[in-house]
Amino acid sequence: MTFCDLWGSTQMISRAEFAECVANAYDHLYDLVHLRTHPLTGILIPDPSLRRKEKAWRLHHILLNVIDELDPGPQAPTFSKEWRRHRLMVLRYVDGLDPQSVADQLAISRRHFYREHKAAIEAIASILWDRYVAPAESSVVRPVPPDQEPADRLELLRLEAARINQANRYTHLPEVVERVVELIWEMARQKNIHILMNLEPNLPNVGVDRSILRQLLLEVLSYLVERLAQGEIQIQAEREGDRLRLSLRGQGIQEPQRTVRPDGEEARFATIRELAAMQDAQIGPLLEDQEQAGFELQLPIAPPRTVLVVDDNEDVLQLFQRYLQSHHYRVITAQSSIEAIQLARELQPYAITLDLMMPEQDGWDVLQTLTNQPQTQHIPIIVCTVLSAKELALSLGAAAFLGKPVTEETLISVLEALGGK
Repeated sequence: MTFCDLWGSTQMISRAEFAECVANAYDHLYDLVHLRTHPLTGILIPDPSLRRKEKAWRLHHILLNVIDELDPGPQAPTFSKEWRRHRLMVLRYVDGLDPQSVADQLAISRRHFYREHKAAIEAIASILWDRYVAPAESSVVRPVPPDQEPADRLELLRLEAARINQANRYTHLPEVVERVVELIWEMARQKNIHILMNLEPNLPNVGVDRSILRQLLLEVLSYLVERLAQGEIQIQAEREGDRLRLSLRGQGIQEPQRTVRPDGEEARFATIRELAAMQDAQIGPLLEDQEQAGFELQLPIAPPRTVLVVDDNEDVLQLFQRYLQSHHYRVITAQSSIEAIQLARELQPYAITLDLMMPEQDGWDVLQTLTNQPQTQHIPIIVCTVLSAKELALSLGAAAFLGKPVTEETLISVLEALGGK
């Protein structure tokens, strides 16, 4: 049993012990039930108003997103120490490969993998410690108030925070399937297994977390490759009503001496089913002659992205409608502050565009109301105005600032940035 398993929320923690907890959390990154009571949840997400399930999700995304901060950038030499550690964490935790597969891709030994893995975990633990623990322990160090941040940097930070909140609500299935196939390709090639994809064109986005879906597909495809000595795996996707049906079928010569303990295989299937259930998805066997030939996933289709456009000028409303509808957004308009706040609460839109010069209650009041209420504070607000008030708007919680007149290209690029496109 590790220190992290024994640690209590009222106990002080050292940097070494904190790093141990970070390593433990990565070991359980996709076990969201375990993360609900993990010590890191209390350290990184101390908000007592949040439910444990929500805290587990936030911890999961913090651990995934902080991996990007190890990226040394394109100027770093390939296979340099910094490049290798970032790539190791991506392969291990974002793509979900096992340690040996990661070592093979990086052309290092298994022992070298564990050394680099430990160093990468310690680097991430240092980032998280400086961001979350050190400020809480120090009465001297204070974060820079938002209104003292340079406007451009603050806008990038706001957009990134909003992107993290929004990106996982909409997942493009073909993109995830193609990435997973790339990861499994070498394993399949070594066994002379061909992977064939037949995905309907223009499939809608699915309302499944991207990292969870990737892990699901990696588990299923790995299982099918392990079962076959040679043959092919067919991946098909099509729309059926309000869901997407994704089938993964293995055909060919079965491995003749493949022996797996039934309880071990059932535990593996239980993990797959649990991951699917967390996302309102369903997974079941594909049967041929009463034998399991693969799996079928039923994935919920994400609703169209709704943008609430708030402006008292009818011409602007019509212009933004034309911009957005041509890019397949669902547009809802509001011409008063009261209507805007009510619709934001009811519709939970993907984003809000907000004019500041409104009758009765102005846009500043709307901005503060929406960014301070629990029901709406997660919705990114794009301030669109003729006023020169970028720094103030960002300091009050706006995700982005666009000066009028707003072009179609500029508006769409900001909205797409929220989805990580």
